[in-house]
Formats: sequence, structure tokens, C-alpha cells
Amino acid sequence: MKFTGIILVFLSSVFIGFHLSNRLKKRIHILDDIYELIVSIKIMIEAQCLTIEELFSSLADQKRFDDFFISKDAFLCTDCKRQIETECKKSNFLKDEDKQLFINFINELGSTYLDGQISIINGYLKQFEEKISRLKSEQGVKCRMYNSFGVLIGAFLSIILS
Repeated sequence: MKFTGIILVFLSSVFIGFHLSNRLKKRIHILDDIYELIVSIKIMIEAQCLTIEELFSSLADQKRFDDFFISKDAFLCTDCKRQIETECKKSNFLKDEDKQLFINFINELGSTYLDGQISIINGYLKQFEEKISRLKSEQGVKCRMYNSFGVLIGAFLSIILS
């Protein structure tokens, strides 16, 4: 019985390390999706000069955003910006600074003329690109650290309990 408890404590610590590692990977994946969304928005604004409603409707129709962390319904409702903000705040994988950056981007859409809009989008693209590249460079080290700490803490607790 005691041996079973020790094994369970060890495995739970290992799985916590794996969970933290996977959260970081999921955060990077979501930020990549946001970056792709912003690029798509920039292309649509430059090429088609769409209104915000038309833009969001067009984004909801695109297949590549089927697994986006915000549902298609948020892009199609009457108060799109508020719905997108609400769904973004519910994300467990993004940090508050990531959420706020995306919400600020969505709120600034349609606030200026075409050239101003493109320069705003370019600024957000640069911010997300820097954030993604920083996280990707740290990913290997942090994932190994989370996994190693999970195993070490599990082993330590198992030794103490035995």
C-alpha cells in the first residue's frame, strides 16, 4: 500500500512537469495562430478594403481558423469586439500580457484610415513576432527544466515518503 502511494506521488509530480511543458508549447502555438490571423487581416485590409464586419465574417469563413482559440461565432455576432475580448480572457494558456495585446489589437481595428491601419497592424505583427521568437528560443530549455523538475521533485518526495 505504501509503495503504491509512493508511485502515485512520483507519477503525479512527473505529470505536473509534463503539463507545464505542454502549456508553454500550447501558448506558443496560440501565439503563432494569432500572428497568422493578423497577417490575414492585413492582407484583407490591403487588398479588399473591408469593413470590420465584413472582415470578421470573412475570417470566420476561413478553414484554417477552425481550431483557433476563439470560436467562429465570436467573429459573426453583432458585437464582435466585445465577444472576442470575452472569449480571449477565458483562455487558460495565454498570459495576461498576451491577452491584453490581442485585445488591444482587435479594439484598434477600424479606428483609422487605411495607411494608419496598416502601420498599426505592422506594429502588432512586430510585437507578436518578437514575443514568439523569444518564447521559441526559451522553449527547449524551459521544457527540459519543467520535465526535469517534475521527475526530481517526484523522486525527492518518494524518498521522503519511503
